[in-house]
Amino acid sequence: MAGALLQLAGDVLGLTEAQQPLRSATLLFAHLAAGWALARVIEVLLLDRANEDVSERIPKIVVGLIYVATIFLGLVVFLWQRGYSFTGLWVSTGVAAGVLGFALQKTLGDLFSGIALGIERPFRLGDWVELEDATVGQVIDINWRATHLRGWDNATLVVPNSLMAGQAIKNLHDDKHLYAPWYFVKLPAEVEPRFASALLLEAALRCESVLKFPYPVARLADATTIPYSYMVWVHLRNYQTMFRAREELFREIHKSLQNAGIESAPEVHELRTRRAHVTSGEPPSIHLALKSLDLGGLLTEEELDQVVASSRYCHFDTGHRILAEGEASDAFYIIAGGLVEASVTLHNGERKVTETLTPGDSFGITAMLTKDPSVLELSAKSDVSLIRTDIECVRTIVSARPELAEHLAQIVKQRLDAAEAVVAASRRNVRRLSVRDIRQRIEGLVSRPGRGERQGDKRQP
Repeated sequence: MAGALLQLAGDVLGLTEAQQPLRSATLLFAHLAAGWALARVIEVLLLDRANEDVSERIPKIVVGLIYVATIFLGLVVFLWQRGYSFTGLWVSTGVAAGVLGFALQKTLGDLFSGIALGIERPFRLGDWVELEDATVGQVIDINWRATHLRGWDNATLVVPNSLMAGQAIKNLHDDKHLYAPWYFVKLPAEVEPRFASALLLEAALRCESVLKFPYPVARLADATTIPYSYMVWVHLRNYQTMFRAREELFREIHKSLQNAGIESAPEVHELRTRRAHVTSGEPPSIHLALKSLDLGGLLTEEELDQVVASSRYCHFDTGHRILAEGEASDAFYIIAGGLVEASVTLHNGERKVTETLTPGDSFGITAMLTKDPSVLELSAKSDVSLIRTDIECVRTIVSARPELAEHLAQIVKQRLDAAEAVVAASRRNVRRLSVRDIRQRIEGLVSRPGRGERQGDKRQP
């Protein structure tokens, strides 16, 4: 339309010699506009795909590269239609490109590094990254020259793309990616390692910011030096919650150590002449441990003394099977520290976890009340400390206390109900429709008369 108007204007004004250049200019503009329109369509499709998710947005350098490529394609098509020789064009532009590239080495290095970062995408917009110099920032943009990072102080750090692409980058990801840091705590060597690990694990489980699944892990990391070093490994919702979770974790660790009478053991490089305080660091006695648990509150002092007299501590490592399915328990167990998983065998032979027992829970109740074998398998999910009590002692106390027997029976019932629900859920088979079933349904719909036909039939005498 624009070319026709220009041609008409040239005829009216008598500019016949200018008609051919005007037509060429119009065709060139049309090809370039078509290339720009194609790039715009691609950009809209990419934006629609990303929607509101920042991490899926395409960097500006990639969008600009798409526009340059499609507009250049329109120019190539125009020149091809006009019969230009591409050999001469490449030779003439190659010399100019060589001179220009030598003058813009640094700029072109940033440009092509930015293109590589935009295509490879080692990080996305919205990700938090840590550079080699320990700088941490959130990626907010990648343009033709530099990558823009926004730090915790809300300041923007502009890093050239060539420098960004030439160093090791630690991607901490966005707010949808789990973050799993580990922290080290130094405790006196006099503290029994199992007891120390149990205290650290309980402290981690009390933290609201720490995920309960995957479970936190507390391990003795180094016992070759004094003080001993313990590692606490936790999982957080994302990297941004690390600061609050770290403070909460150390606060709960301090509380657990303080309640247990244990002092942290920092590395102190000084000489002291006063008498040092000796840390006992032993686990609490069975009497104190039972009194701090829920079950201990249900017993009288006399009954508690009977249980203590027939009890002892026992320890199991992670993964150890404490009580097998179908095996009768020979003792009554109370969890003093760690986690114990209860699982059941399904009809296909697969094992399914029904419950995770925590400190204060007990098992071995079924054999004590009914003398029947256990329907569940109990295994140590972490390093576990148990209080093992003679089953006849507890059976004697329970037989004289109906309300205590009812309380324990309720625990057994809830545990069996959970196991039965898991087994029942695994047996629900969803019936799959065969090709024949689907065909019969379709034939029934096709042969069924329409609403109008049914109404017409009813109106006929």
